[in-house]
Amino acid sequence: MSLENFKAFVKTRPNLASLVNSGSTSWQKLYETFEMYGSDSSVWNNFTNSTVTIKDMINNIKSIDVTEVQNSINSLQKGLNYIGELVKPKDAINLKNVYEPRPLYRYFDD
Repeated sequence: MSLENFKAFVKTRPNLASLVNSGSTSWQKLYETFEMYGSDSSVWNNFTNSTVTIKDMINNIKSIDVTEVQNSINSLQKGLNYIGELVKPKDAINLKNVYEPRPLYRYFDD
């Protein structure tokens, strides 16, 4: 097997690049595995299956600080209200009272 075959194999499995970027494995280790087992081996399932369990997700949810989230929402709401006050016109002008349409029978100031 050649390096070109390995590159083509990696292009079909983009999750391998994310594993290398996260530091879980190295390109060298992946290449050696590719040389030993080939591209059709079940060993690649170890690299593709996610190891996140429901217990991990529940622990992540438990670790969220609800008061911090509430404070963030409140500050965001205050900011949006402030922007709304800046954008809102002070004295709304009714455009229908300002514009008077010209009568149909008058073309110019005659």
